[in-house]
Amino acid sequence: MKLGAGPLALGSPSDLRALAQAAVEASFDCLWLDGPPAAAAMVAQWVPVRVGAVVDIGIHHPLHIAEDIAVADLTCGGRLEVLLRPAHEDPGVVKEHMQVLAAALSGAHIQWEGLHLRVPARLADNGQVPQRLALNPRPMQPAVPAWVLDAERASFASARRWSAGMSIGRRSHLPELVLCPARVEASELLEAAGEEPAYFVIAADSPAEARAAGRRLAGPLRMPEFPDWARSV
Repeated sequence: MKLGAGPLALGSPSDLRALAQAAVEASFDCLWLDGPPAAAAMVAQWVPVRVGAVVDIGIHHPLHIAEDIAVADLTCGGRLEVLLRPAHEDPGVVKEHMQVLAAALSGAHIQWEGLHLRVPARLADNGQVPQRLALNPRPMQPAVPAWVLDAERASFASARRWSAGMSIGRRSHLPELVLCPARVEASELLEAAGEEPAYFVIAADSPAEARAAGRRLAGPLRMPEFPDWARSV
């Protein structure tokens, strides 16, 4: 069972740092930023836990996104996670961008001839170009954990928004990621997870909210029989 805080809005550095440190003190496993991989890499310099970035997919070229992810993962010492948010009105564009991104992050030399993308581009005025390209530099992690928000993709696990009475099913090698409101209770999350691994990201807008959520959820989620008296100490 994993517990993340966020996605945190990109406010002032001092406010963001205070919120991040409060979340770590409250026993969250990961801090998520509603911003690019570079922002997550910055926060990783302040805290020792994993960091997540929310990346819009379908707007920017997936090779550019892959490079940003790789550099950020190297910068934070292999602690990066990514939530991909479809941001194009054409599902075909999003799907193709996902496929190229997944191929690039795999470390393989790739060649792609699609409806919307061509890799390598092999434009006439480029002169001699290779037939295949590989991402350089590569991420530090062999596989950067990545989820797709409210969508099913063969290459990535799914992320969903919390709904009352939801249940989590095992669909990939990664646990399903669920974005939850700050008011959610540990008993609800445990019921949703059942016997499956789960990753819950809890909304928090202030250091006090992060501390309160962590105090209420961390113990019961990791140790369901955690005694009430221990939380009151």
